[in-house]
Amino acid sequence: MILLRKIICSWLLLVMTTSLVASPMGYKGSVNSMFDVSQHYKKLETNYAYTAKDAYGIKLYQAKGSHKKVEGSELTYTHRFLRVNQPHSQLNFWLFANVGYLKTKSNNRTDESFYISPGVQLDYETKRLYSLVSHQRLRAGSHNFDITKLKAGFSFYETRYDETQPWFILEISQTNDISEKVEFVPTLRFINKALYFEAGISTEGDPKLHLMYTF
Repeated sequence: MILLRKIICSWLLLVMTTSLVASPMGYKGSVNSMFDVSQHYKKLETNYAYTAKDAYGIKLYQAKGSHKKVEGSELTYTHRFLRVNQPHSQLNFWLFANVGYLKTKSNNRTDESFYISPGVQLDYETKRLYSLVSHQRLRAGSHNFDITKLKAGFSFYETRYDETQPWFILEISQTNDISEKVEFVPTLRFINKALYFEAGISTEGDPKLHLMYTF
């Protein structure tokens, strides 16, 4: 955890000193749908942006570690608290407020509980650079499943809106009580209009896929 905190501090400096990629919600009236799958984690999420700054949605997910398996569902609320536009860059600060139900299986014991899960995200992007830091607080019963995530990367070249743009993204994350290790995932991202696709493999050999589409 100390290592991750040091990485977060470095990432925050990067975000604030280097200030339009995948946002957690789309434009007003749009539906944003996401799907994640890996060996240890699966997620299906969709939300509807009823204003330019606010979206409601639902999330279903499943995660497993060496000793625990969790299955959960959430009602989600996303709010864009701040946006700073510059001629060639954009800075966003997001707030999340989720209410969920979680089932935890560990050592032949099953726990079920409801929870409230706040979160924050700060991201900065240009047409060639991208960086993100986020944290979700998820406490259910006696369990601590807080999620911390960092991302940074660059595009290989600039493209028009109607062309596919390839990116390299390095993702660093940790989920408490699921894994004691900090996970590093080199990822290739492809963006074409409203479609985002990511494919990566962690340093532990775990392949990951992410798909997002805005209707």
